[in-house]
Amino acid sequence: MRLALPFFLLLTLLASPPVLAQSTQPDSGALPVAGSLPWSSLSAEQKSALKPLASQWRSLGADHQRKWIAVTHNFNRMTGEEQETLQGRMSEWAQLTPAQRTQARMNFYEVRRVPADEKRAKWEEYQALPPEERERLAGDRPKPPAGVAPALRPAPRNRILRPGEATAQGPAKSPATLRAPANVNRNTLLPQPPASAVKSSR
Repeated sequence: MRLALPFFLLLTLLASPPVLAQSTQPDSGALPVAGSLPWSSLSAEQKSALKPLASQWRSLGADHQRKWIAVTHNFNRMTGEEQETLQGRMSEWAQLTPAQRTQARMNFYEVRRVPADEKRAKWEEYQALPPEERERLAGDRPKPPAGVAPALRPAPRNRILRPGEATAQGPAKSPATLRAPANVNRNTLLPQPPASAVKSSR
């Protein structure tokens, strides 16, 4: 399992856009989420550990903020390399769009369902590949699925009927030539009883 996680993270990182420089101050333009923790309420250690998320902290929901704080509980006990790795992944996560984050979560849950032995075998197989092949695999990402609904296309002009146009059955009839059948009440458009039934009821 421990070998599969780095493999998954490597694939996720290769599929993500490059990390851009970020400021350490929270973005004042981001709208705060109801119930979220203000950046100023964090301790100095938490601010140091969560520095890559500072610009988006206000836009994160309270649940996500608590999860990120929980991730950093052991930050000071980590080696310098582990701290850099964690903050690098935070930076990459902060750069992802919501759709990319959802895809990363789905990928993570898919990888969790694969048995540990199979993950280990795949990781060893990947490690045996030459660097060029790894780069090719990173570039051969699957394309996003096509939308369920087809794109709308305008109908050809010859298939659109307008009021008063001729059809294949013959020339168009004007509303004046269309008459209600004799056995329909013109006011209610309900069928009228036959004339013989009206006379017999009197």
